[in-house]
Amino acid sequence: NLRKTISLLRAVSNNDDDNDKYLPSKMMKELDPEKLSIYVTSLIVIILATPFIGRMEPGPQNPQHHIIYAASVAATLLLLPESIQDEIFSPGGVVVVGTILPIYESILAVCTIKKTDDIYWLQYWITSGTLTYATEFIDKIRDVFPRGGERWYEFEFFFTLWLLLPYTDGAYVIYEWFTRPLVAPVANRITGMMRHRLGWIKFLLLVVNASHLWIVWFVFVSFPEEQRRFVVVAVGTVYPTAASIAAVSSKDEKKLNEGADLAFWLTYWSTFSILFLAMDYLENFLGEIRGFYTTCLCVTVWLFLPMFNGADYVFRQVLVPLTGQYENLILRDVHNVKMVIMESVPEKHRSRVLQRAADMLSKTETVSRPEKAR
Repeated sequence: NLRKTISLLRAVSNNDDDNDKYLPSKMMKELDPEKLSIYVTSLIVIILATPFIGRMEPGPQNPQHHIIYAASVAATLLLLPESIQDEIFSPGGVVVVGTILPIYESILAVCTIKKTDDIYWLQYWITSGTLTYATEFIDKIRDVFPRGGERWYEFEFFFTLWLLLPYTDGAYVIYEWFTRPLVAPVANRITGMMRHRLGWIKFLLLVVNASHLWIVWFVFVSFPEEQRRFVVVAVGTVYPTAASIAAVSSKDEKKLNEGADLAFWLTYWSTFSILFLAMDYLENFLGEIRGFYTTCLCVTVWLFLPMFNGADYVFRQVLVPLTGQYENLILRDVHNVKMVIMESVPEKHRSRVLQRAADMLSKTETVSRPEKAR
């Protein structure tokens, strides 16, 4: 009996050790060097491939491109070792391919004068945002069907590549065949209603006593953690996706050529994606704190509401300096000023005004700061 008791205690102790390694704190503290090397290598490959991807121009839609891509995917799944597949075709691998590269390319697109790259990457974010919202519960499905969950990340990885590679230009295919004929009319109606009522919303936010907002906060924090996360993702993707579709599908040629809406929503997707990555990581430590998702929700609203224009602030003050695109952004702003002059100034005075603007820009003036009074 004593031997049986000792054996049973040992089994229970080993069981506890096995269970402990699946706790979030254990999983976050342990860092697998092999997994880290795979992610770092993947990130380096993406960084090195970015200039070549940026130079590739989307060609005419050719069915052979999609057939060749499908054959390449099948060959990769057959030849790539299982251990490497488990690390690459995972949430981390999808983040590297589907978020980090598009964020960088979107920043470059906003900082250039041409509008075609704005449309290209905004079409990608439309599909990507929809996919993020629609697959928010994929982890639950993976718990029930583990094998299906593994296959899902393989599908998401290659589907994301198919969307963003100029060789296949999958985002354009989905936009032309599905989004523009079926979704764009509904999205235009939704954004039209929101714009007409935006003044009323501003007035409501200013008039309503802030002391009543605690009711909304109380209802939100009473939700379980997963539902609070879902609300943040829904607020950050549903309306911005509809507004992005309306911006891309606008029939107003003047508005489309100006590209203000394209740049606005491309800027938003760049900043919100970084917020989403930060939330996705920090929720492992802070998700149970009641104010965590409330903060994420407030920042999300601050990013896309025109009355705050937070995305543009973060974009210009943080992302542009980090990527070294400040000079290109200034040139785009100068180009936009030129377009305003071309549109608003009569033709007979246009050349004179443009010349005066060029003279002002060519002069280098040093502004001396006033001396402080002693």
